[in-house]
Formats: sequence, structure tokens, C-alpha cells
Amino acid sequence: MTAVAGDLQGVAVHLTATEWGIVEVLAGSPGKLISQRRLLAQVQGSHSLKEAHHLRACLASLRRKLETDPSRPRHLLTEPGMGYRFQP
Repeated sequence: MTAVAGDLQGVAVHLTATEWGIVEVLAGSPGKLISQRRLLAQVQGSHSLKEAHHLRACLASLRRKLETDPSRPRHLLTEPGMGYRFQP
């Protein structure tokens, strides 16, 4: 994958299969809130609905790889208690 956010434009970034799945789901519905449950089910199947900690870790990793300032994400947003959103 080639990153397109901020200062990372044009830089190749390695994503795991899970990270790629998260990006694919979120970017497929830009601006829309995707619940944690739905994201887990679409990325890893319904058997992993209790693995919220894994999802949070993957989002943190994605932010480190794709956001200009991971501590202040502009594209991979968390809506506390609700889910996640991709903001182009």
C-alpha cells in the first residue's frame, strides 16, 4: 500500500492483513461511523467480536503508519463508545 496522508504521500507502507482490512472497511464508507462490532465482524469474522483490544491496537498501529501526527489523527478517527470513522 502507498500512504496518501500528510507528509507520508508517496511513501510505501507495509500493512498487515488485519490493518488492510480495517482500512478497506473504513475507507469504503468515508465519513460514516462504523461500529466496533461491525468493524470486527467485517475484518475478522463474527468469532472475534470480543477482541476489541486487538482492534484498538491495530488502529493505533495504523495511525503510527499513516497519520502525520498519530496523537492527533485527522483521518482514522475514534468516536468513543461508538466506533470508528475514516475522514478523507
